[in-house]
Amino acid sequence: MGENESSVPSPSQQDKKMAYHKVNADQRAQGHSPYLDNDELQATALELEWDMEKELEEPGFDHFRLDGAVQHHLGNSQSPDLDLEPIQPSSSPKGRFQRLQEDPDYISHYTRQAPKSNRCSFFQILKVFCTALILFIFGILIGYYARKKCPSPSPSQEPNNAHTYHEILKEIKAEHIQQIYRDLLQFPREDDVDIAMKILVQWSSQGLEDVRLVNYSVLLDLPGSSSNTVTLKNSGECFYPSGQQCNRETKTLHSQDLLYSYAAYSAKGTLEAELVDVQYGTVADLIRIQAITNVTKKIALLKLGQSPLLYKLSLLEDAGFGGVLLYVDPCDLPKTTDLTDKAFMVSLNGGGDPSTPGYASIDGSYRQNRLNLTTLLVQPISAVLAKKLISLPEDTVQKDRCIPLQWPAAGKKIISLNIQSVTTYKTISNVIGYLKGTVFPDRYVIIGSHHNSLNIYSGQEWASSTAIITAFIQALTLKVKKGWRPDRTIVFCSWGGTLFGNIGSYEWAEDFKRVLQRNVVAYLSLHNPVTGNSTLHPVASPSLQQLAAESQSIKCVEKTRCPGSNVSSVQIQGDSDYFINHLGVPVTQFSYEDIKTSELTGQVTLQIANEPVLPFNALDIALEVQNSLKGDEADIPQLLAVASRLRDTAELFQSDEMRPANDPKERAPIRVRMLNDVLQSLEKSFLIHRAPPGLYRNILYRLDERTSQFSVLLEALEHCKLHQSNETIQAALSEVLNSINSAQVYFKAGLDVFETTLAGKK
Repeated sequence: MGENESSVPSPSQQDKKMAYHKVNADQRAQGHSPYLDNDELQATALELEWDMEKELEEPGFDHFRLDGAVQHHLGNSQSPDLDLEPIQPSSSPKGRFQRLQEDPDYISHYTRQAPKSNRCSFFQILKVFCTALILFIFGILIGYYARKKCPSPSPSQEPNNAHTYHEILKEIKAEHIQQIYRDLLQFPREDDVDIAMKILVQWSSQGLEDVRLVNYSVLLDLPGSSSNTVTLKNSGECFYPSGQQCNRETKTLHSQDLLYSYAAYSAKGTLEAELVDVQYGTVADLIRIQAITNVTKKIALLKLGQSPLLYKLSLLEDAGFGGVLLYVDPCDLPKTTDLTDKAFMVSLNGGGDPSTPGYASIDGSYRQNRLNLTTLLVQPISAVLAKKLISLPEDTVQKDRCIPLQWPAAGKKIISLNIQSVTTYKTISNVIGYLKGTVFPDRYVIIGSHHNSLNIYSGQEWASSTAIITAFIQALTLKVKKGWRPDRTIVFCSWGGTLFGNIGSYEWAEDFKRVLQRNVVAYLSLHNPVTGNSTLHPVASPSLQQLAAESQSIKCVEKTRCPGSNVSSVQIQGDSDYFINHLGVPVTQFSYEDIKTSELTGQVTLQIANEPVLPFNALDIALEVQNSLKGDEADIPQLLAVASRLRDTAELFQSDEMRPANDPKERAPIRVRMLNDVLQSLEKSFLIHRAPPGLYRNILYRLDERTSQFSVLLEALEHCKLHQSNETIQAALSEVLNSINSAQVYFKAGLDVFETTLAGKK
């Protein structure tokens, strides 16, 4: 066709001719060759197609054509020997006829004489018509049953998600959690590996299919053979950290608690020096103290609170102090809480195995010699001992008014601080369980708790955390046995070594960093789920604040019991640290007095794991940024301008991409996947390169609920006051500016990708 023409046909003409050849070949392959191979019947066959064309031009046939296309694809695998393409409405003769009619080569080449016998033509037409009718009916039947057997997702199925969530969550019962909690407390105080193995067995018995034990050899700082002590040089009185006097009877009675009242990774040894009350150790406190005394090699009496411990210790170390006694002022505790005679353990480790900073503690890794993480001798003490050191009466509550502890105007005390902790390598274990998703199995929703390790003090906290996650696993696996599975993979983690500085979570995340950077969409923390009071304390990344608030309102059915609290983005303790500050993963955490924590955590987990479009809010991030720039200190034109552009882009992204994608009628799988890839990385732009000790690298999180500005800017302003230099504030402003600009560029790039995709389709 056209080989003798002087000019080369255009691509469209070639396509038209190829389309005709395909029609002819298809019909021959269907058993029509005894008729259509005869040249005299070519014209007759075309006349039949033209007659069918008139029928297909009927007004109601276009709607049928769309349904037929779906049925053809669904039924194709069930009937491999039957190719219905030549007569399927999805590839109707109308399109082929139009292409053939416009092809001059076809007309000139296939002009034939009329058939010799009208009777022959009649039987030919009748036979072809009957064959077409039979195949057409078969196609309808095959498509119908295939569609019935393998139904495609429809909008009507989506509301069932809420019903599914309710069925799962109602299986999380208080009595189940309490029973699991009691069972966990029966575990003898054993090594981390033994406890982790028992949790693994428990999770497997609940029906979780893929549960693994992941071990790491890490450097731990453990108590010595005897308790640390504080001695008053004037009187010679010796005290344990709890405030009890040093004698054999007391030591035997509470030996375990005494040993584990220490600061892990503190400097070791003995220091005799003057005790200086620095209150909360703020910049203002240090400026006041340094103005009246030389603090070099002295011991600071420091209250916990107002700023992260590691940040305050870094200020004291820079100022020249040699030691620190830590305590909690009773006035900073709820009235129902009495910890005045309790010492405690703290870790001075910012995160992970100190001997392998920034990389996993796998076999063969280089181990750095980092026995101490500070030059300070640090010791936690009880409020009772703090009062004795200050020489105040133990009862400081007068007429329902708490008087904060403070050093008298006149007074000077010399003390001797003795610290004997020991660093050694130990194996810590993580329990990792997987519930594989069906639609997006390579996308992970991680829910994490932690377990007690190495006889560490205060074991009940870990038991409540592990009990709740185990009860949630039990509820999920009951539903899985009935055929349900989440769309995304849910990963359950019980971390080891948390109290030493989130070591288990850090090492696992560093080990699988490349996979997690690509696959993790959210982390849900069960670090301290039961607070023992009636205040619900929800913390969430800006992109998850709306989801956390909605879940809270859903679960609070009885308004009289619905606690009023706002979701905030503030720094929290626990194993979410690496996911927030190194992976930029959205995080949420609930703390409450009862099992409501498990219900809320379960609700959020199920929504993130099952919603087709990730329930993240891009606009809330931009609003959080603008709120963090309020105030005279951050009133910088460049920052305000780039934050405004970020909000504009986020609003456009929210309206143009998020809203249409949440309409089931407009969801295209490829488009949804592209959108989710953008959403899961929204917060990564806000990771600054370096933050002061104790402060988050993720600048979206504030220090606490009392502050509203970026913590790095607040710290830089304080540093400027202390050192009379503005270099730190300029560096911090640059970090924040680049983070906001990076986020705006990322949002804009996401929009550009969708616009390009749409233009390509058009």
